[in-house]
Amino acid sequence: MSARMRRTILTATVLAAACLSSGAAATAAAATTPPALPSQDPFYTYSGPLSSIAPGTVLRARTVRVAWAGLPTPVTATQLLYRTSNQLGAPTVTVTTVLQPAPRSAALPPRILSYQLFYDGLGSECDPSYNVRDASLEDTSQVEAGNTQSGNDTQVEEGFMTPYLAAGDTLVISDYEGEDLAWGAGQESAYQTLDGIRAAESFLKVDRRRTPVAMLGYSGGSIPTQWADEIAPAYAPELDLVGAAAGGVPVDFADELPYLNGSPSWAGVVPGVLVGVARGFHVDLLSYLSAYGQQLARTVSGECANSFESSYPGLTIGQLFGPAYQNPLANPVMAGVINQLIMGSDGTPRAPLFLGVGDSDGTGDGVIAAASVEGLARLYCERGASVQFDEYQQLNHLEAGAPFEAHAYALIQAWLAGVATPNGCGNIGGGSSLAPLPAGSSPPAPPAGTISSADATSVERSGNATTFDGDAALTLNGAGSATLSQFAPGHDPVAPTTFPSTGEFLDVATSPRSDLSGVSLSICGVKRARNLEWWSPTANSGVGAWKPLVPAATRGVNRVKGGPSPCLRVSLSSSSSPSLSQLDDVVLALRS
Repeated sequence: MSARMRRTILTATVLAAACLSSGAAATAAAATTPPALPSQDPFYTYSGPLSSIAPGTVLRARTVRVAWAGLPTPVTATQLLYRTSNQLGAPTVTVTTVLQPAPRSAALPPRILSYQLFYDGLGSECDPSYNVRDASLEDTSQVEAGNTQSGNDTQVEEGFMTPYLAAGDTLVISDYEGEDLAWGAGQESAYQTLDGIRAAESFLKVDRRRTPVAMLGYSGGSIPTQWADEIAPAYAPELDLVGAAAGGVPVDFADELPYLNGSPSWAGVVPGVLVGVARGFHVDLLSYLSAYGQQLARTVSGECANSFESSYPGLTIGQLFGPAYQNPLANPVMAGVINQLIMGSDGTPRAPLFLGVGDSDGTGDGVIAAASVEGLARLYCERGASVQFDEYQQLNHLEAGAPFEAHAYALIQAWLAGVATPNGCGNIGGGSSLAPLPAGSSPPAPPAGTISSADATSVERSGNATTFDGDAALTLNGAGSATLSQFAPGHDPVAPTTFPSTGEFLDVATSPRSDLSGVSLSICGVKRARNLEWWSPTANSGVGAWKPLVPAATRGVNRVKGGPSPCLRVSLSSSSSPSLSQLDDVVLALRS
C-alpha cells in the first residue's frame, strides 16, 4: 500500500475517531506499554479438554481498551476466548473482540456486524485482537512509515469500521486464522468466524432468532466472510444471517497462482499463502519447495503480509518449487488442497450476497482474477441465491477497496434493518468455470433431495479431516474426500424402514480417489435415537434392505449451553458393515 494512500486513510480514521469520541473525556489512552503478544499472553491458551465442548462456547472473557489512531473511543470492548475448529475439524480455540457502542435503544435488539479484517498474518503480532488494543496503536508514525509488523493493516480498516459503530452496530472481530495463523485456509476461517458470532451472541445474551447478523470482509477478510456465508446453512443454521459482502475474493487458487506468477508487485503473496494453507492442512510444504523456496517460506513464516507481499518482484512458481514439482497444480496433494478451497464447493449462501472485484489490467485487480469472482456469483445465482456483483474497471486491488466498502455499507445497513435489496443476478455474466483440478481428490456432490451438506478432504495418507453438517460430524482418516448430507425430517430417500425410526436420514459418500483407513461419524442432539441402520442396495437379491451397523453406535454426550447433548458415535473400517469400500454412497437412518 502506498504511503500516500496510508496517509489518506489514516487522516480519515483520525477524523472518524474524533467524531466517534465526541462527548467522551478528551484524554489520551492510558496504556503506554503495548500489550503482550498473543503468543506470550496466557489469555489465548486453554489447557482443558475441548472435544466435548460445543463450538462457539465462551471459555474466558476480559475487558480491554481500544483506540482509533491513538484516540480513545467510547465503546465497550470485550475479548472472548472460545472453542472452535481448525481446517481439519479438530477442536481448537481462538479469540474474538466484541465492540459495543452506546445502546441504540432498549426496545431494539442489537445488530451485529461480523467484520473480518484483512490481517493476512503468519505471526501472532498480526492478530486483530492484538492490534485493536489501544497501546499497540498509539504510535501512528509507524503506519505512515510503513512499519506493518506492529500495526499491520488494522489502522486502515478503522476508518471503514467507524460508520458501523456510529450507527450503533455491534462489531465482532475474530482472529479467524486461529492459533497457527493458517492464512488462506478457507473452512477453518469460516468455522472460526461463525463460532466467533456464536460466542459473541452468547456473551451478549441475545435471542439468536431476533438478532440480525451481517458479515463483511475485503481481500484477506473476504476469505472467512465468503466461506462462512457458504457453510453457514450446514454449520451454523441457528444464526440469523441477513447478508454478506465480500470484495477482492480469492475464489480459486488455481486461477490466482498463475495470475500472481512473476508479478512485479504482489508475487510475495504466494509464499505467504502457501505457508498458511500448508499449516491448515498439515502439509509438509518444505518437502515440495526448492532450496530458495524453503528459505522464503522460513523468512515469511512469522511475519505480517505487508512486510513481504511486495518484497519479491518477479518471483515465479518455478523458483519456489523443487524440480519434481514445477507444476504444483498437477501434484495430487497440492491439487487436493486447491480443490478443497474452491469457493462454491461447500454450499450456497442463504442470505443476500454482494461480491466485488477490481479489474485494472483486463484480467483482474493485480491480485484477484475477476472472472473467478464473476463465476462464483453466477454459480450462486444458478442455485437460487440473491447476488449483487460489482466489477471496478481500471481499479487495482487497493483502489477497489473504497467503492466496495461504500456499496457494502449501504447494503449492510439495509440488511440489518430488514429492508429487502435488489437481486442483481440478471446482470451477472458467466465468469470462469471453477472446475476442480483433475489431479486432486474432490468431494462427491450431495445426492438429490438433501437439505444440507458439508464435505472434507484429507490430503495425506497419515492425515485426517472432519466436516460438520449441523449436529452431525464426519471424520476421515487417510487421504481422500467425502460428503456428509442430511435429508428433511421424515423424508425416507430409499425405502420404508423396517425398524422403529426417528425419521432422520443422512448420506455419506466418499470420493473414488480416496485412500482411507477409517471413517467416523458423530451425531448429537439425537434424543430418542439409540442406533443407526444403513441401506444396502445389494441385499435381498438386489432388491435392497435395511441392515444394522456393525459395530453398533455408542452413545455419549457433548457439553452445550443448556445442558449435555446426547450423541451417537460410530467408527467404520474395512471390516465394518458397511465397510469402507461400500461408502461410495450410503444412506443411514437413526433408529429409536
